[in-house]
Amino acid sequence: MTKDAKGQNALRGQQHDLLYGVGWALIASGFVLYDSIRRILELFSTPGAISARSPLPPQQIEAGVGSGVSAVMDSAVLIVPGVNTVSIVCLVLSIALGAVGLIGAAVLVAALCVRLLRGSVFDRINIRLLAAISLSLTGAALCTMAFRTMGLNGVFAAVGGSFDEQRQLFFEQLPLFGVAFAVAVLIVVFRRGALLQKETEGLV
Repeated sequence: MTKDAKGQNALRGQQHDLLYGVGWALIASGFVLYDSIRRILELFSTPGAISARSPLPPQQIEAGVGSGVSAVMDSAVLIVPGVNTVSIVCLVLSIALGAVGLIGAAVLVAALCVRLLRGSVFDRINIRLLAAISLSLTGAALCTMAFRTMGLNGVFAAVGGSFDEQRQLFFEQLPLFGVAFAVAVLIVVFRRGALLQKETEGLV
C-alpha cells in the first residue's frame, strides 16, 4: 500500500470517528431528555406526595430477595406528603437544569465534530466551543447538586428530619466534574496548537 493510500485510509478513519461523535452526541441528548422527563414524572408518581430519591446513612435492612437476605441500604426513594412548593420546584430544577447543561454540552460536541470534519482544527471558535462544553458540564453538575440539596432539605423537613448527605451528592457529580476538567485541559492543547500554527504560517 502506497503512502497516499495509507493517508487516505487514515483520513477516512478520522472522518468516521468524527461522524460517530456527532451520532453519539445526538443519541446522548435524546437519552438525557427521556431520562429527565421520566425522573420528573417519578417525583409526582404518588398522589398527594413527592417521591424523591435520596442518599441515606448506611443502614441494615432485610432485602426481599428469595427468602430474605441481610443488606445495607444507602439510598432510597422517599415518598413524603406535605413537601413545600419551593422544595418541589428545586427538585424539578435540579433535573431540568442538569439536563439542559448535558444536552447543551452534547450539542456543542456535535458542532465541534462538524467543524473538525470541515478541516477547522486549531482556531478560536473551536477553543470557545471547548470552553463552552467545559462550562456547560460544570454548570450541569453544580445545578444538579445545589438544587437537589435544597429540594431534599425540604423533603426531610416535611417529616421532621434533616438532610445530612450533601457530601454524597458531591461524590455523585465527581465524574461530571472530571470530564469538565478533561475538556478544560484540551483547551490548553488547542491554544498551543493555534499558537504553533500561527508561528508556522509566519515562517512560510
